[in-house]
Amino acid sequence: QVAILTQFSGNERNPLISARKGLDLKDATVNPFTSARPGALGISGTSSAVTGFTREIFKAKVVGVDPTKDIAVLKIDAEKANLRPIEVGVSQGLRVGQGSLAIGNPFGLDHTLTTGVISGIGREVKSPTGRPISNVIQTDAAINPGNSGGPLLDSSGRLIGMATAIYSPSGASAGVGFAIPVDTVKYVVERLIQNGQIVRPLLGVSILDSQQARQALGITRGILILEVKPGTPAAKAGLRGLRRSENGIVEIGDIIVAIEGNSIEKEGDLFKAIETFEPGDVVKVTVNRPEVDINDDGTPEIKLKEISFSVRLIASDDTTFLQR
Repeated sequence: QVAILTQFSGNERNPLISARKGLDLKDATVNPFTSARPGALGISGTSSAVTGFTREIFKAKVVGVDPTKDIAVLKIDAEKANLRPIEVGVSQGLRVGQGSLAIGNPFGLDHTLTTGVISGIGREVKSPTGRPISNVIQTDAAINPGNSGGPLLDSSGRLIGMATAIYSPSGASAGVGFAIPVDTVKYVVERLIQNGQIVRPLLGVSILDSQQARQALGITRGILILEVKPGTPAAKAGLRGLRRSENGIVEIGDIIVAIEGNSIEKEGDLFKAIETFEPGDVVKVTVNRPEVDINDDGTPEIKLKEISFSVRLIASDDTTFLQR
């Protein structure tokens, strides 16, 4: 997905703009939402190609990428006369049944417009990293491969979202398309322009996919910790991952069942709970810890003991821990 800088208007600024050292925003006037050529977008500091309103192709530089929200920011050098910034709306308060228009490049057919209605709000889809994107807009306006990164507009032509995914058994539009809400896009874009990246809080553990945990281990509630990064606050607090005992038996790690009292059933619950905090915040993590008890007849029995820990969250760019 591609979100690009927009222009200043007098002394006011478009909501998609924020100052960043070394970035001349007055000269960075571009169409705010344009699709890059497939495969052209790099991760950071690389170049790409963007087709403008007049079908002129511009070289673009990647300013920042946020894979967890499927958004990137590009900067291009172009004449202002060739560019027409879009009016940015709001996604809060959208209602099912409102008109919607999607513009994109489906199957290479550039400047394609499709229409429909908002079919649902508050949906959740997975980003390329597997993390959930919340409050996603669902529309029946046809969205196909090539629409990704294109704008979703309301009936007045205001930007309300950015096309990101479809649900389809065939890979073509089945009337179930999804767009990242513009309120989320604005938040991410501003921070990418400021810092070139999004810094998020992390617990400092690796986890097992909840579906695998249910199928392989019979864990019906919570998220199993596979590994606790050495030296992290989570390790110092006492959280445990999978480990092998002296006799070679693999012992199951802690199972996260709540963050600050909020129940955790699957990965999405964990990510959403953690993202409400900032790196450095201390959160209460409640786990079920498997322990072996010996029954009166001498047979061992595994029981789950609920324990709570206070864990300081680390930053997603903290290489002190993440490179271990």
